[in-house]
Amino acid sequence: MSRGRTTGKLGNDGVVVGLAALACIAGLGCNDAVAKAREPSGPPPAEEGISFAGGAGARERAAPPPVTIVTPERPAPAAVGALENLRALRRLYEGLGRLEDGTAREDVRIVQFGDSHTAADLETGTIRRALTSRFGDGGRGYVQIGRPWKSYAQEGVRTGMTDFIGEHSGPKFHGRPGSEGLFGLGGGAIATDRRGARAWAELSARANVIELSYLQQPAGGSFDFIVDNVRVARVQTRGVAYTAAFRAVPVADGPHTVEVRALGDGDVRVYGLTLDASANGVTVDALGINGARATALLAWNEPHVAEQLRRRTPDLVVLAYGTNESGDDATPERYERHLVDALSRVKRAVPSASCLLLGPPDRAIETKDGWITSPKIVEIVRSQRRVAQAAGCAFYDQLAAMGGEGSMAAWAVQDPPRAARDRVHLSRDGYAQLGASFVADLLRGYSLYRASKAPAQPAPPQPAPAP
Repeated sequence: MSRGRTTGKLGNDGVVVGLAALACIAGLGCNDAVAKAREPSGPPPAEEGISFAGGAGARERAAPPPVTIVTPERPAPAAVGALENLRALRRLYEGLGRLEDGTAREDVRIVQFGDSHTAADLETGTIRRALTSRFGDGGRGYVQIGRPWKSYAQEGVRTGMTDFIGEHSGPKFHGRPGSEGLFGLGGGAIATDRRGARAWAELSARANVIELSYLQQPAGGSFDFIVDNVRVARVQTRGVAYTAAFRAVPVADGPHTVEVRALGDGDVRVYGLTLDASANGVTVDALGINGARATALLAWNEPHVAEQLRRRTPDLVVLAYGTNESGDDATPERYERHLVDALSRVKRAVPSASCLLLGPPDRAIETKDGWITSPKIVEIVRSQRRVAQAAGCAFYDQLAAMGGEGSMAAWAVQDPPRAARDRVHLSRDGYAQLGASFVADLLRGYSLYRASKAPAQPAPPQPAPAP
């Protein structure tokens, strides 16, 4: 079910450099006025602590009996399995709790930005199915239309296009001056000025509302918005400025085919689709781009992507990068600076959302002694753990979840293999295993959170003392 949304824009706050600066943005080291301005009213922010221990802490015992049994307060667990800093997931766990209790008035949304591991949607698909089966299906979420890049493919989505040009945050840009960096929430867009150009998405996922996002621009043209071979709207994209726009239409519950057809009277630039279900539940947006690094977020126009991220009102934002950076020459300091800058943009856009850095899976390189774990992967995992801790974000160590160093080499020679021959990507089975491990640790942490919120139980009546 859709939430109330805002469409105001964020200004550029400048580049944040260093872990101390990121801690300030996270509310860890700023003055109180800044922290309060960025945190909505209600429960205290995660940094003030969440008790994952059972019970309510030490209390003064009442007399006479009965008394209340109180479990002595214990330190909150720092990790569950490969999941670290559980306190940072307060916003997510609160939302899941409302869904489970039947008191939710809105969906719980998880937005994951990442590289080819995310783009394949095999691991995120496993996570999506597990969470929606337990907490309810809020809809498929955000997907692309057409082919912003050639290999775009996700679970339940088949796309294609004719006479559109696809692009993302790479070196080539085909839009008009002024629209640079305007790639939509998913980091990709399709553009055309040709009459009859078509782009489509065949959606096996069920939906009750389909929302199309596109660009309004001074040289904008028109297109027909078609659902199941019926034109539901003729959209005029001409406007006085470059700004994101949205058109939502209600549809009958079930799978659908969506098409955009340009009229040829100006430039048309389309981003993607959001698929929403009528019931409250979980949505998982897999926003991955093949070959992407965390710096991809820095190539997008910040106010533009911030506006669209706020519109999704996520409960959890995940950054899942690191594999491609492990083949770069950047120093650890430079890598951390890029990661800090990318995470800072997320924190500025949605400061109340939970955040999580998803460490890269193992990556093997060939040496004279055989296949070994890339030392750079180990270095990147350490860096991500440091940045997550400084930012008040959770961290999930996928290298550890696989079994540690040497896992990728071992998985590649198993029968059936759980890793691809390149020792960089996983097989379908491998991604499914990692996704299941992540969900298991996430839900173990959720169970601890729920236990910490349970009220203390009164003690049974005590027998009267013997005369």
